[in-house]
Amino acid sequence: MSEAGLEAAEIEAIQSAMRESAPRMKAAAAEPEPTRLALIADDRTAESARPILLGLATRTIRSITRGLRAHIPGTWQVDVAGAEIIDGAAVKEELRGGWVGGLRSSDDAELVMVAHGGVIDIAAARRCGAVAPTTDPNKAPSTLSLKLFQPAGKSILDACTSAWGEVFSSELAPSADLGIVSRLIEARNVVRVALQFSGGVSGRIQIYARPEGIFARPSALAAFRANAQRIASALSNVPVEIVVDLGTLRMPLRELRRLERGTQFILQGFVDSLVPVYCGGVLKAWARPVVCRGVLAVQIESVVHGQGSNS
Repeated sequence: MSEAGLEAAEIEAIQSAMRESAPRMKAAAAEPEPTRLALIADDRTAESARPILLGLATRTIRSITRGLRAHIPGTWQVDVAGAEIIDGAAVKEELRGGWVGGLRSSDDAELVMVAHGGVIDIAAARRCGAVAPTTDPNKAPSTLSLKLFQPAGKSILDACTSAWGEVFSSELAPSADLGIVSRLIEARNVVRVALQFSGGVSGRIQIYARPEGIFARPSALAAFRANAQRIASALSNVPVEIVVDLGTLRMPLRELRRLERGTQFILQGFVDSLVPVYCGGVLKAWARPVVCRGVLAVQIESVVHGQGSNS
């Protein structure tokens, strides 16, 4: 049957039926790309305070070692085990079963120092004139051992006070104010530095601080109402890359090596199928291929207002 014998409506009906019966490719669902969120002000302050507290702890080690020699016999040393940012709830759990001391500076910065492990029982036994006991690192020290550890704990606080003066201009002193601990465990972010004993003594010393006490929160930048028309005018001359995906094809490498001049490939879809339009790698519209003034063009059929991706 020749095409001349068909009406225009009949030709359109046949083409429509062919399109409906042809297999359609299902568009693969684009995997959402993770978006890196900007750190909020509290997180930025904590990240900035962590190296400062770590440097303070490093300076404190020498003074702690010298001060504890009189309370803890044997061959041992103290090293920095690391610095982390935790929350107040974690601090509350870590304070249990340890010797706790508070420090406050003249500019209201607050630190909490905690000792755990066999170092407490060893210092308590030394104070009583007894031979250093065999301690279980998993066993919490008794209330009596914590009280007898007080002079050794004071030497730890004094060591931190001395190191503080090398870093900050304010003065730091021991404080019996229980509010220091309360404010610490209620804080959203807390910087913790751990000092670990090794050698003949087991145990650790941990230093806790609220970030805003050792690193000032950055001042908020002034906000100004923007003129939408001026912004649009400034952005109107910014060049952007538009990509129209007419089709894709996958083939084995062996077939790619056999390519010759004049080789033809059949793409999925029809010549009038909708094709995606990407702007900067983001799907912005669907268009239909057309010929305009002798050149290939696309006609926008629908605009995508959400965020797509060219994956």
